[in-house]
Amino acid sequence: MGRKAKRGAKKGGRDGEKAAAADVRASSDGEGGTAAGTALPMANLVRLMRRVIPKDTKISSSAKHLTHDCAVEFVGFVAGEASEQAAAQHRRTIAPEDFTCAFQALGFDDYVEPMSTYIRRYREHNHNAAGYGGFVPRPPPAATAAAAAPAAAEPAWRI
Repeated sequence: MGRKAKRGAKKGGRDGEKAAAADVRASSDGEGGTAAGTALPMANLVRLMRRVIPKDTKISSSAKHLTHDCAVEFVGFVAGEASEQAAAQHRRTIAPEDFTCAFQALGFDDYVEPMSTYIRRYREHNHNAAGYGGFVPRPPPAATAAAAAPAAAEPAWRI
């Protein structure tokens, strides 16, 4: 620690208290983790907030942070219940159905049907697009070049 840093920090002084309080706010979300490590980007959350409020309404920084903390806590709460659902069935991997069961167990019944519909449609889309296992095979390079050549020779509007 340099000489200037020692000189500015008084023991029990206001500056030391402010710095300590700022460190606590910046380094923790109340659960011992950092706000940056939550994997819920603030920009995405603010974009969602702006969609549902009137255009001329401003959102304070503290409101953004409070909403972020609540959203992170909610996701953790539901994920914890989903993890317990999987553990009760002696599984170590949480499946999407564990989240629907967690929503129902926690009293969020209104989310169960939309979540089930989304999961079903997601799986149908992936199955139809890939055929199996999520892998979409590409055509061989020769077939791609041969198929592209006639289309380039004649305009699409004539076909």
